[in-house]
Amino acid sequence: MSTTTGGRNSKKRKEATDATDDASKAPKKRRSQEPEPTKSPLIGPHESIIADLQPKYDVLVASVISSTQIRKRVSQATAHVGAPAAAEKKKPRVVLFHARPAEVCKLVTIVEHCKRVLAGEGKAWFQYNELFELPPDAKKAKKTADVVEETVLRGDGAEEDSDDGEFETMNSTRFEKATMPPPPRTIRSLRVFFASESIPELKSKSSVTVQSAES
Repeated sequence: MSTTTGGRNSKKRKEATDATDDASKAPKKRRSQEPEPTKSPLIGPHESIIADLQPKYDVLVASVISSTQIRKRVSQATAHVGAPAAAEKKKPRVVLFHARPAEVCKLVTIVEHCKRVLAGEGKAWFQYNELFELPPDAKKAKKTADVVEETVLRGDGAEEDSDDGEFETMNSTRFEKATMPPPPRTIRSLRVFFASESIPELKSKSSVTVQSAES
């Protein structure tokens, strides 16, 4: 009787072991990866200069858009540049403000408030102004191309038949101008680097104008 019971127990243990082995051989399900955060399209024109400054400076990038709260942005910027970097043995701090043309006035207002805050605390400030090119608007370019294509398909501006019944050949230059959309117009806007210390890398750029509490 005991022999039969022991045999049954051994069989159950073997089946359990086989099931465990099969489970270990089954392909493991991959965990769903978190989607990478979407990079703001506004940062594109500034990536190069940020990459140049980051090895030596702690750069805070602050965009200024229509919904930006002036008081909040001033508080963030002055807290960043006003920290005692030398005592903490950290990189000097700088804020990069940037805006599209419609928000440049708000950007300038924010910078002016930042200068007053630092001056009121007895701290120096340095402002570096530079114009940058905005990326071309793809939607506008496509709309222009569609209008040109529609005009060509309608035959607007085509040459009339000659008196002898033969068709005149459209001038190739005129045809190319009609079918090619005009080059996108370059649009520039303003970015401002704001810091409590001098930034030689920016001061040496011919495209940058400098203002400071010392001037």
